[in-house]
Amino acid sequence: MTDDFKRKLEDYEKGVLSESEMDEIEKELEKLETYQEYLEENTSEESTDYRMNEQKQRKILRLSKWKARFQTAFTALGILILLTIVSSVLTSVYYDWGKPDRSEVFRNIIDYTLTVTNPYGYYGSTDINVKPFFGLEANRDFKKVIGDENVVVGEMKVNYIFSLMGYPENEYYGRLSQEGPAFIFPGVGEAGSSDWDQLEKLPEGTVVSAYVSFSNLLDTEKVFQLFSQKNMELIWFAVDTGFEENDKFNEGIIHDPIGFPNFPIWHEDDMILESREESKGFIGGTVSESYSSPEYEEGNASLLHQQFYKTLNFLQEHEKKADKIIFGKLRLKDRIAYLEKNGIHHYGVVITGPTKEILTLKDEKWISNLVVDEVGFWNWGSWREEIE
Repeated sequence: MTDDFKRKLEDYEKGVLSESEMDEIEKELEKLETYQEYLEENTSEESTDYRMNEQKQRKILRLSKWKARFQTAFTALGILILLTIVSSVLTSVYYDWGKPDRSEVFRNIIDYTLTVTNPYGYYGSTDINVKPFFGLEANRDFKKVIGDENVVVGEMKVNYIFSLMGYPENEYYGRLSQEGPAFIFPGVGEAGSSDWDQLEKLPEGTVVSAYVSFSNLLDTEKVFQLFSQKNMELIWFAVDTGFEENDKFNEGIIHDPIGFPNFPIWHEDDMILESREESKGFIGGTVSESYSSPEYEEGNASLLHQQFYKTLNFLQEHEKKADKIIFGKLRLKDRIAYLEKNGIHHYGVVITGPTKEILTLKDEKWISNLVVDEVGFWNWGSWREEIE
């Protein structure tokens, strides 16, 4: 803008221009207004385009971020799946290694420990499930025998990481006594109150399981002889291992007995091969084998003792794990040494049978105490009478 035009604008505002000069200035101003409108229109379009481009860029950036996140997530998921597959294979190899393999050994530790510490421990078996990342989970039921019926009363779960065993997680169903039934060691523990009165009040058509304590230590053959003509079943033999008599804290009351069932505790190497079949395929072959346990005639004390010793020696090799199962100390070295020196004798047994039959034991001089464990409705098989 020239100085002359500025001067004319000032004179235009003051109204001192001639009519011709005013017309000339107004024409120039109209041109400037048109030019201004043109500039404003172009500037508005450029601004709109800029805003649209900025929105597109933000949208593209946002989509890129989500795409990157999905790619990262899928990559992580793929790596996790791959690691799970690889670890599952390696875990199976780890627990299947050896003969017997580790999973079988861990199963036997649980089963054998319960068999010699729980009067009903023989009635059940442990299921093994291999888990990814070198884990193994062992599960089994707790059972009790009431007459001819096996009743599930609880369950156990044990977790392993490699060969490291955790403490069992035990859950019991229904009402459970804090102490539970107990034995009384001959000449040490006081008989206290027996459950004979409870038995007398039970009606006909019931069965019971009970802990029976002896007045004196008896050998296995003698126990079989004393119960041979009675309509009841021996479930478990409590064994004197040297600790029971000298337990000053419990004064002869035995809540944590050691013993064996009225059946040999068979091990894998005791099984007899019955049949073996091999089948061949395109990739490889499979072998199917069938085993059975050796014959056992009830009352064979030497076979019961043999398998009991074998089980204690097995558990001694894995005693730390066995101790975890009972939440205590087995001290098997001392117990085995005592048994080898003094032989196997019993201070009590666990029995089951019809209530009225078990009540007949009340007058037996060789019985010092009886504690009822469980009571059930009649389920005693008639086949027993036919055998007798």
